[in-house]
Amino acid sequence: MLFTALAYLLVPAILIILCQKLRLLDKIGVVVLSFGLGIALSAGFDLPALFGEEQLSSIQMNLSEISIALALPLLLFSIDVKHSLNMAGDTMKSMVVALLSVMVISAIGAVLFNDQLKNIWQIAGMSVGAYTGGGPNIAAVKTAIEADQDIFITMTTYDILLSALYLMFVMTLAKPLFGLFLRPFQSDANANDSVDQDKFAHMADESANSYKVLTSLKTLPQTLQSLLFSGLVVGIALGLSSLFPKSMSSVVTIISITSLGLAASFIPYIRKLANSFQLGMYLILVFCFTMGTMTDTSILTNLNLDLFAYIGFILLGSLFVQAIVCKLMKIDTDTFLITSSAAIMSVPFIPVIAGALKNREILLPGFAAAIIGYALGNYLGVAVAYGTRYLLGV
Repeated sequence: MLFTALAYLLVPAILIILCQKLRLLDKIGVVVLSFGLGIALSAGFDLPALFGEEQLSSIQMNLSEISIALALPLLLFSIDVKHSLNMAGDTMKSMVVALLSVMVISAIGAVLFNDQLKNIWQIAGMSVGAYTGGGPNIAAVKTAIEADQDIFITMTTYDILLSALYLMFVMTLAKPLFGLFLRPFQSDANANDSVDQDKFAHMADESANSYKVLTSLKTLPQTLQSLLFSGLVVGIALGLSSLFPKSMSSVVTIISITSLGLAASFIPYIRKLANSFQLGMYLILVFCFTMGTMTDTSILTNLNLDLFAYIGFILLGSLFVQAIVCKLMKIDTDTFLITSSAAIMSVPFIPVIAGALKNREILLPGFAAAIIGYALGNYLGVAVAYGTRYLLGV
């Protein structure tokens, strides 16, 4: 079990070394490679048979949860909050458009697929919970509307695969495609003048070489301190979440971790600790690789085409509706993509998307947008479920 866990932790390091030596791989990006390799291993090998199904599942779940929990505060510690908020621009407007797009397309899809799918109103509500908030929201909406258990399990399975495909699209083809008609991202010149840009140098390097600082013995004490402070933030967040009902614990934990991480960034000592951002990004790589290996590609052999098509309709439909409205509102490509990802993929994937877009300035606004989705997801999901039920007269 220890060997398997170490393998998951070290695979991103091997990819980083390969990217440092092969320029072509570095251009693809270590984030994309980590996620893609995980999916490839899941599709090409029977990993549960190799490592033991129960053991592997436990390692995957623990690593994905621990890595993302520790990564979030580490990424936030070194952020200049004032500067980041000045860079927010149209983020909140774009997020509102993203949420409304998911709701409208889910309702339209429910009408179109009403004859093909049983209890479509439940599926619509859970879909809105998932694609305005995240995993915790779809589970909460399922409980709130007393949705069918089998539908919930099948939806969750399809969601993993389709969300993975969505993520790969956003990280690779989406920016060039939507950049054809949406304006490019532009920094706020006044904000840039008022902030020392050297503070963001550690975020600017997207190459694999940026991870070399993690091997420096000189800054190792500060790197370990960053990890210690991150662990403290996670511990406090878990303590706060225990005060709430179990159905809310995941949402409270994520919001608390993000809020405490932001609060810690106002402490000069913590903000100036070396390598916290790079360590956080490395944990994001571990998270991406682990999530990739958890993708069950065997569902393609026994596919519920109607349910699969409905979920795909929501993802594609909401993306293009939001793009059209963003064009009318003159919202830039990066803001459009980070808010779409904030709705569809939720908080943990914001650093992944920001890294793939090579734009760290949208990281904090992306977090804020995703947290809004978490907070509203349950309400929007339940509203669409019962609204659709009334609309269809079922």
